[in-house]
Amino acid sequence: MISIGKPYITEKGDRTELHAPVTISDDTAQRFIEVTSGLPNVSWLTTCDYPPASWSEEGSSMWFAVTADYGKYLCCERSDAFVIAFFWYAMVTGSDISFEAPISKKLYDGLTQKLIPALSGDGYGEIRLDGPTSDEPVWNENGVVCGMSCGADAMYALHIYGGSNAPDDLKITHSSYYHADYLFPYLDPPYDVDKIIEKSEQLYSRRTAEKARVIAGHQGLPLIEVWTNFDRDYYRGGLIYTGMYRFLCCTLALEHLFSAYIIASSGNGHNVQKTSLFVPTQHYEDLLCESCGTESLRYIISDHALRIDKLRKIADDSDFRKYVSVCSNDTEDGKNCGECFGCWKTMIPLDLLGKLDNFGERFDLDRYNKE
Repeated sequence: MISIGKPYITEKGDRTELHAPVTISDDTAQRFIEVTSGLPNVSWLTTCDYPPASWSEEGSSMWFAVTADYGKYLCCERSDAFVIAFFWYAMVTGSDISFEAPISKKLYDGLTQKLIPALSGDGYGEIRLDGPTSDEPVWNENGVVCGMSCGADAMYALHIYGGSNAPDDLKITHSSYYHADYLFPYLDPPYDVDKIIEKSEQLYSRRTAEKARVIAGHQGLPLIEVWTNFDRDYYRGGLIYTGMYRFLCCTLALEHLFSAYIIASSGNGHNVQKTSLFVPTQHYEDLLCESCGTESLRYIISDHALRIDKLRKIADDSDFRKYVSVCSNDTEDGKNCGECFGCWKTMIPLDLLGKLDNFGERFDLDRYNKE
């Protein structure tokens, strides 16, 4: 069983935090270790110091944090963000989720009638959501947000919904960067999760957020950063299987600000032969968007375009040339490594388009041309 207490808001320095007490039973935590240890070690760190000592010493609490100027938009009246945060955890462990504060009725119906049945199978059964619901819309400022990872999909979404041709009710008003996508590389034990996250934050997250802020500024948009202990205290990896849940829960935490979230689509979500807990979430992103909306917040898939078509449209964009970040590895110099799949699926199409020579600041073109 996973139990989520009533959310509450605290102030911590220059940040405002949305918390909810979380209780995860011992058998559920053990099951999570068993499931994740059977998956590639590159993605998980649940074989050491798990569950964290803080669960028993301090009491387990999941939180989302924003700078104080956005604190008033954190939503403590609903459990929406926390239910989505723990949804994948609950499904793979076969654990029901109970919650004290209501979740949106539309979200409850989407999860119980669409997403849970679709993901059940292969030995993973349906779970129950036990708690109150509300069909009353949450007040918000009608903001439209798009995440900015500085990748090709995000830049293309900004190209479509950030300009004058965007529909009035879907024109992007805010850009966001969610510090919820840590990658756990192959490391030698003993593992120190805090140091791993700190290194990832220094090498990748902070630098990417800085670039995202510059790009947003060029578009006249504010950038909102959201921090969370999603990985440090609970998941310890598994980004490819949980990516969309991370981004949706961070958006729902700011349910008082946003009425629409533009999903920077990978282009794969409409062409899935099998929906599974163990395929990348972008492969069923359409289903997730249909299932996880609320009375106040809707999700919009930016497009279903092929990557080469996206790159054809944005390859000459000066921000894309200068700041593109598609790499799966944290590099000391801040460049894309040029050797991972994330780099290849960008460099090769740019090469085919005759545009790669313009990206010498971001990729090692000498190595690419040689090898």
